[in-house]
Amino acid sequence: MDCLLCHSDSTSFVAGTFICPECALVFKNPADFLSATDDHDRYAQHQNNSEDQGYRDFLGKLLNPLKDFLPPHFNALDFGCGPGPTLSLLLEEEGGEVEIYDPIFFPDAHLLIPETYDVVTSTEVVEHFKTPKKDWELLVGLVKDGGLLGIMTQFYDESIDFQKWWYKNDPTHVAFYQEKTLNYLAETYQLDMIYNDHKSVVIFRKRGY
Repeated sequence: MDCLLCHSDSTSFVAGTFICPECALVFKNPADFLSATDDHDRYAQHQNNSEDQGYRDFLGKLLNPLKDFLPPHFNALDFGCGPGPTLSLLLEEEGGEVEIYDPIFFPDAHLLIPETYDVVTSTEVVEHFKTPKKDWELLVGLVKDGGLLGIMTQFYDESIDFQKWWYKNDPTHVAFYQEKTLNYLAETYQLDMIYNDHKSVVIFRKRGY
């Protein structure tokens, strides 16, 4: 099966999952993807609350390192904010003017203007990308030259027993990223990787500045 990200020939991995030898994306069989309706029902079960300190602390895994790179005044987009936008509020506390977008809960496509934002964040989103090549092109395209792209997702590596890995058990999680995948994204989309905790958070700066 062709890789969903780089379109190279991929090989079978485990339990109906594929791995790409070129970009190292691990992805589930598209034949097993949930329908849009089932996706919606699953996402609607999320209990994210902006007043939940535990959730705010969780988002701090991205926000705290991102603070080191934020300009004094910036405009931002929280892409895939879910039903309870919270990171946008935290970014506003850091001096940003922040828009929110979610294809299900806040589907304002007018916000998806190329090269508009100084900062784009996407937390627990990219693992849901069913068309990752198209989706990453959209995501990177929203960032101004010299702007920041902050991503949070659980990274996969060979030390993890994939069959026992909790993160793959969510049926809406269909794409999983390794270090090699992050390097592929950086090279392909002209990004500099300026922070990587090697667990779940990576921050890119878009080149062209």
